Amino acid sequence: MSLRTGAPVATRLRDPGLPPAGPRVGRVHPVVSLADRIAEAFTPLGFEVVDLPLLATAADNFDVLGYPADHPTRTRLTFSPADGVVLTTHSSAGVPALLRRAAPGPLRALLVGSCFRNETGSAYSNSQFTQAEGVVVQPGLGLPDLAGLFDRLVTGLFGAGHRWWLKRSDYPFTAPGFALDIECPVCEDGCPECRQRGRVEIGAGGVLRDEVLTACGYPPGRTTALSFGCSLERLLRLDYGLTDIRELLINDTRVLEQFD
Repeated sequence: MSLRTGAPVATRLRDPGLPPAGPRVGRVHPVVSLADRIAEAFTPLGFEVVDLPLLATAADNFDVLGYPADHPTRTRLTFSPADGVVLTTHSSAGVPALLRRAAPGPLRALLVGSCFRNETGSAYSNSQFTQAEGVVVQPGLGLPDLAGLFDRLVTGLFGAGHRWWLKRSDYPFTAPGFALDIECPVCEDGCPECRQRGRVEIGAGGVLRDEVLTACGYPPGRTTALSFGCSLERLLRLDYGLTDIRELLINDTRVLEQFD
């Protein structure tokens, strides 16, 4: 009891700004939930879901994938906790290990995990983010197969019939490489999110260079590999109208409870 007021101490000290007492039901984090949706689209095709390691060797993160010594990601944007070791800067860093494990046989895998870059965060990007990347290796693959994988991704995320386009884009480890644009899910005629273009870029992919395959144990010219990937926080921004993707990392339950 309070000596001054006679009210119970617990009542007198209660903060009305605190959430109600009692058990609270948890829920899956929205980034994890989105990763599960992507996995559900590809596991029926025989894809194995693999956790992307937080650390990678500089060789797997850059050298095997063909990144030149002066590439900005390598020189300015990478955290290096030890000599020859980096915090994974992109999901493609996990591909060489998968290729070595599967060589010289086929492979179907979906890498999912956190990536890190030494850059200032903004409403559109952050120093920590989540990527998903699929990789398929088998003889006789071609661009129609890559298009089918992109269609599977878009359909799984935005529904059947959602329009998408591929445009040529250069990446050190693909030839050819493509960026994936989709019809803007926010507007019909143009908005700030799509910069009045009516479409937004959500991913990338391509045919892995033979040099990547041979470095990982595949005989030259014997098989083909396709890769495709996307950043999950940017997809959530489109899906839910987030104004700042950094809100997904602050673990504020008032924000996270707004997601289905």
